[in-house]
Amino acid sequence: MGIKRITSVITGMAAALVLAVPMVASAATTVVVTPANTQGWYEADVRPGGDINFIEDATSPLPTGALQLLTDNTTVAKAAYLKDASVPLSSVTELSYATKQVSGPPTADPSYQLLIDLNGAAPGGFTTLVYEPYWNGTVVPGTWQTWDVDSGLFWSSRTFSEGTCMVVNGAGGPPFYTLAGLQATCPDAVTLSFGVNVGSFNPNYNVETDAVNFNGTTYDFELTNEPLTKEQCKDEGYKNYTDAEGNPFKNQGQCVKYVTR
Repeated sequence: MGIKRITSVITGMAAALVLAVPMVASAATTVVVTPANTQGWYEADVRPGGDINFIEDATSPLPTGALQLLTDNTTVAKAAYLKDASVPLSSVTELSYATKQVSGPPTADPSYQLLIDLNGAAPGGFTTLVYEPYWNGTVVPGTWQTWDVDSGLFWSSRTFSEGTCMVVNGAGGPPFYTLAGLQATCPDAVTLSFGVNVGSFNPNYNVETDAVNFNGTTYDFELTNEPLTKEQCKDEGYKNYTDAEGNPFKNQGQCVKYVTR
């Protein structure tokens, strides 16, 4: 179930914005993630029937690629793609992402997840805060939608109580929590990682995501990332780029030759 590079161009309706602001304008940095250079992203708890692919989608908010998450018709299928963070929850100010439902039930979309240690260095306190689009608006099939996650509602995957920090396992729904509320009641909380997920008991999902923004850094999922200038190849910059086929460069010289050709 490794990541597959596939090149089926997906057409869709015109992009729409839901509960959101443009992410590229607000993000300080854009990082291109490719199969050859995942920039620290990794598959997490991908279970039988779940799959993750880098694909082409010219309609994505950061064309021409996107990340596809799939589940088959079983309830065990699951697909999660994460990146480690290790920053205080109190320092998290900007979260957003774009999603597209290609097929599936009315609620089908990737969730945005924050894996949290609610009491910091003390024992216990782990939970996953889950933002799901259908609890925060209306999912429109076949349309790219951008979600303002940091001002939305999360449910918790576990129950925890210590001092003012209290959450209850929502099992996919209420009670809901806000980022600002948890920052106030759980001052020691640490964000361990973040990412996107289609959880178990969600069969027959074919959904996409792109422009995943965590704290001002937007992650752009692409099949390739070709350098445009020789300067981009220098100071180990070649490690961030690929040729037109998605192959990584072995060294700076190979990257420079590719640009000059």
